[in-house]
Amino acid sequence: MVLTSALSIFIFLHLSTYLINKKGNKYFIIIAFVSGLISSIGTFFVGIFPINIYLDLHNFSASFFFLGGIAYCLFFAISELTTPGISKYQALSGFVVCFFFILFIFYSSINYYDSELCVIESYISEWILFFMVTLWFIEHEMYIFRAEKKSNNLCL
Repeated sequence: MVLTSALSIFIFLHLSTYLINKKGNKYFIIIAFVSGLISSIGTFFVGIFPINIYLDLHNFSASFFFLGGIAYCLFFAISELTTPGISKYQALSGFVVCFFFILFIFYSSINYYDSELCVIESYISEWILFFMVTLWFIEHEMYIFRAEKKSNNLCL
């Protein structure tokens, strides 16, 4: 988790600079980047505070990851929707990942009040969320790589 947080900061920075260079909405992009930074800091501390030893600190750190995650997915998706030359399908992927953040928070909230009601759903939604975030990162980096490669080939 500690290394993942550092890597995600570079991904957020790369995506932000790409969208700004494409004339995207700077305010939404900055909000998305700061939200991603907050989420990454939360991820870092989730790795520092294991759940079986530091439950309260782990959960506090995780809340930064999850709430920051909702915000960066939402604001990057809005930024991509409003940026010229970005596929609308690309932008929709952020809303899909945002849905899985909300789904996990929903099941975890139920577990907080009744620890036996949605245990399996909470675990499954957490793993789906981590898979979706990872896929979102990879897909965005591939999209930017292809777009930059295509742009460089046109310049030659």
